[in-house]
Amino acid sequence: MFSLGSWNFQFLNYSYSIFPMILAAWLAAKCEQWLKKVLPSYLQMIFVPLITILVVSTITLVITGPVIQGAANGIAVFINWLVSASGWVGGLIIGAFYQLLVIFGLHWGVVPLVAQQIAGTGQSALNAIICSTMVAQGAAVLAVAVKSKKADMKELGIAAAISAFCGVTEPAIYGINLRYKKVFASGCIGSAFGGLVTGLMHGTMFGFTGGLIGFSSFFNPKNPTDLNSFYAFLIASAVSIVVAFIATWVWGYNDNMTMGKKVAKKQRPGTK
Repeated sequence: MFSLGSWNFQFLNYSYSIFPMILAAWLAAKCEQWLKKVLPSYLQMIFVPLITILVVSTITLVITGPVIQGAANGIAVFINWLVSASGWVGGLIIGAFYQLLVIFGLHWGVVPLVAQQIAGTGQSALNAIICSTMVAQGAAVLAVAVKSKKADMKELGIAAAISAFCGVTEPAIYGINLRYKKVFASGCIGSAFGGLVTGLMHGTMFGFTGGLIGFSSFFNPKNPTDLNSFYAFLIASAVSIVVAFIATWVWGYNDNMTMGKKVAKKQRPGTK
């Protein structure tokens, strides 16, 4: 948008980021309250919304938006450093918390990093760890489906589990897991162990496809006889499934729990 000394203010799209919108809504409420106190009633209809939009949008575009985007980029750099510095520590931490980034839309700062790694080196250890988080959330929702005696829960859970194992976790996360917070936490526990195994075995991915259906992305196209990453995928997936399933079965879910409110899915930037 403009530069101020060495600071460059970029025009970014914040439509799918939650934190700038929360701050914007709070600022709008405060600004509106203050304007209604200082402006005469006959001017409020026109100038309260006009001034509120001008002030809040300017602050969001110039200050809060870039700060939050910078935080997302910082998270991506930190994650990359974790994977590079210590595979098992990075795998454990990323596996445990990656799906939390997804909830708040902050994972969009990580996705370009994965793309850059694959484009530059042909592989991404980070994406291998992320794959375990998909499998674990699928195992968690599968445990709900198996344990529940409710027909609708079984139907939704099985469908969501199949979807998650095929690399699409939205039905599992937003349909059941987040609505029963312990189920989501159980999935994160499973993915933490899966990420740990992936890091210990130095597993990596050579493509984007995740979930169990993404097994082909763990074969090295330049060295087909190198099966280390494929074995890492098999063991990490098995560990993620077992741990997430048991945690959900023992601790995460029972039919007496109350389902929380439906959680809105975060859309991909640039889509409508």
